[in-house]
Amino acid sequence: MTDILTARNVAKDFGGTGGTLSIIDGLNLAVKKGEFVSLVGPSGCGKTTLLLCLAGLQSLTRGEITFKGVPVMEPPQGLAVVFQDYSRSLLPWNTNLDNILFGMRRVAGDARAKRDRAAELLEAVGLGGFGGHYPWQVSGGMQQRVAIARGLASESELLLLDEPLAAVDAQTRADMQDLFLDLARKFNQTCLLVTHDVEEAVYMAQRVLVLGPRPTKVVREVTIELPRERDQLETREDPAFLAARHEVLSLIRSMRTRKAA
Repeated sequence: MTDILTARNVAKDFGGTGGTLSIIDGLNLAVKKGEFVSLVGPSGCGKTTLLLCLAGLQSLTRGEITFKGVPVMEPPQGLAVVFQDYSRSLLPWNTNLDNILFGMRRVAGDARAKRDRAAELLEAVGLGGFGGHYPWQVSGGMQQRVAIARGLASESELLLLDEPLAAVDAQTRADMQDLFLDLARKFNQTCLLVTHDVEEAVYMAQRVLVLGPRPTKVVREVTIELPRERDQLETREDPAFLAARHEVLSLIRSMRTRKAA
């Protein structure tokens, strides 16, 4: 598999009256086409800032990010982001169907074909009867499904996920994890998930990249030795899952302990 996304010696600083704050320094990573990769790290280490840089939504201080071999200077065609605050990312004056169509604004095709595709995606996320509803007329979990469908509608090759399930209840979260994995396979998506939940990171990914404290960089890569097909009961009881969870969680805890000391 070839690398679809790379970051080389990336650094990001913020300046202000109090001086320069270094958020990222010397970060390197690569994501291969078709992979599902998770990013975890201590709270406040710069996970979301890194995601915004990878998406071309924030400029770098140093280093280079490439998408399909081309330097990322702005949000590139073929890359989409699903944000944690999905309620603000959806357009409240548009129906759910029209929100998905908005995600297709740079996709080639006639209006009818796009509308058919949007309806198909609503069916895929379990919202076939809610295309005419507005986001504020459906639950938070349903709004997130619309946001996911919109990300898929862009026909992006790479989907960046910024803690998209942090605000939903436990049962919805489990259902949405499986939905993400199913749709990623069905639509041949490459996914990079930022999450603070170690179990979620291990359950969903083929690799987990562990970030260090600020200024952050990748301090360990953990390969998840599990079948591609995952199950909420069997996978979470698998010794390989438990071993990976222990490794990642122990590393994050050790970083917290060193910071406190």
